[in-house]
Amino acid sequence: MVSANIQIKLNKAELTKIINQAENLVYDGSVYMAEEMKKSIASGAKSGKKYGNHTSSAPGQSPANWTGKLLRSIKIQKTKGMAFVYITAKYAEFLEFGTSKMRARPFIIPAFIKTKKYIQDKLKRIAR
Repeated sequence: MVSANIQIKLNKAELTKIINQAENLVYDGSVYMAEEMKKSIASGAKSGKKYGNHTSSAPGQSPANWTGKLLRSIKIQKTKGMAFVYITAKYAEFLEFGTSKMRARPFIIPAFIKTKKYIQDKLKRIAR
């Protein structure tokens, strides 16, 4: 018969350090994602229809910044160990996914994909 004993010693200081790093990474990732969404809306030339001095975004581009309401509606809420990125502008989902009359102007999913890579890179550095 083969048997094995495994002993794990709890190092509270090291565990606390890891938990703090994880909490900081969660918050940093949320800030990064919110900033990526804002950056995609606020920067870059848009190539959609012109309305006076405003040029809208074309399908597939992130939304164009016209009034700033969408930018101001991107928020972060931090609680112990968690952080949430949310958007208060009710039309954000229509821009992200499109409607029957308008093709999508994604800005949330592209920011999420960049944030995923950002977090993965940070985790690799922490693990070293």
